Amino acid sequence: MPDDRLTNPSQTEAPLTRGPFAALLWGAFLGCSWTWVIGMIFPALLLRDYALPGWVVFAVPNVLGAAAMGVVLYKPERSAKIVVNHRKACQAFTIITVAYHLFVIAWLFSRLFGLGAIPMVVVAIGICATLGMRNKRSAMLFVAAGVALLSWGCFSYAVRMQGAWDFADWVIPNGDVTRLDRIDLLLFAPCALLGFAFCPYLDLTFHRARYSTSPGTGAAAFIFGFGIVFCSMIVFSICYGGQLINFIAGDPDAELAGYWLVVLAIHLSMQVGFTITVHVRESLEDKKANTALLAAAGGLAILLGLTTRLDALPTHPITGNLTWGEAGYRGFLLFYGTALPGYVWLIMIPRLRGSLSITGDRARRVIYVATCVSTYIFGWIAMVQDRYAALILVVGIMLIARLVIEMLPRKTPST
Repeated sequence: MPDDRLTNPSQTEAPLTRGPFAALLWGAFLGCSWTWVIGMIFPALLLRDYALPGWVVFAVPNVLGAAAMGVVLYKPERSAKIVVNHRKACQAFTIITVAYHLFVIAWLFSRLFGLGAIPMVVVAIGICATLGMRNKRSAMLFVAAGVALLSWGCFSYAVRMQGAWDFADWVIPNGDVTRLDRIDLLLFAPCALLGFAFCPYLDLTFHRARYSTSPGTGAAAFIFGFGIVFCSMIVFSICYGGQLINFIAGDPDAELAGYWLVVLAIHLSMQVGFTITVHVRESLEDKKANTALLAAAGGLAILLGLTTRLDALPTHPITGNLTWGEAGYRGFLLFYGTALPGYVWLIMIPRLRGSLSITGDRARRVIYVATCVSTYIFGWIAMVQDRYAALILVVGIMLIARLVIEMLPRKTPST
């Protein structure tokens, strides 16, 4: 991405930089770019595991954390500066996000929609990319509005269908409907807050919206995009979540009624297609991005997703009581609760005691890597093997790592 965005960021992109109409379009862009395989699939797992309280613990920090970015980075140049200074971390976020989507397409969408799953998403990506290329400066905003309208149309139709709102219950009758206990949900809450508070600052599509708009319009776009557009999409996930559970569990006899098949095919494919399109675009437009690594990660993710579907795949204690597919899904999800927010928490946020010396900066990066590895391991133990007490260690390690970084040597006038 060109560094001139630091000097005049709001004039380098779309002409729709200010005003109510621009805020609505950028809000649709933001809401749809964030409606991906976490917001569309993870609520189904939370409804199964905790009923509606689980969805609330997921939704509140998600919506508020993403919306807050537009206010925290009120000045567009702050956003542009992050993109320039933390380019590699933002690119890593893009690679993991695209790979995550391709894994879910190969694993879950192929169960839902059969052999047509991948061509269906390819068509959705083609539609978004083709329409978005008609005018690189603004067309993708109108594509986002169209995708949002399609999803809202599916939502309005789905609420009347048989099977809507399954598992949408506030009561948690331990051992009857939900899989996990109240205490597990309480342990999960701090990790959800950590992930959704910090991950947005690595999302290049968010930064595109922030540095391409005036301060007031950008802030309004973030509030509308996540408070209305994205929030409505994850409410929709409550409506259809019960339809996904048997497919996630790998039930060979699971099937969707025809009306659900159509609704979910439109909603899931268009939202995933849009998300992949805008994230890949960010990578392709950055001449320093490693597009070969993006392609390799995507190919590996598809292979892993298809592998989880093999009937002969042996069970293993590492996946706990979950299928290989759900374990893989949660494995990707853990990046958004450990390594990615950890980067923002430990690297991006400035120290209270001033800038680090060269030695201190090297030590900080070693601490960050050690934190990523350890928190991911404990996160896997918690989120995949259902030993949720390990999440205490995840949060504790993050806090301790930050305290240690604050004590590292700082620059002196002589350095």
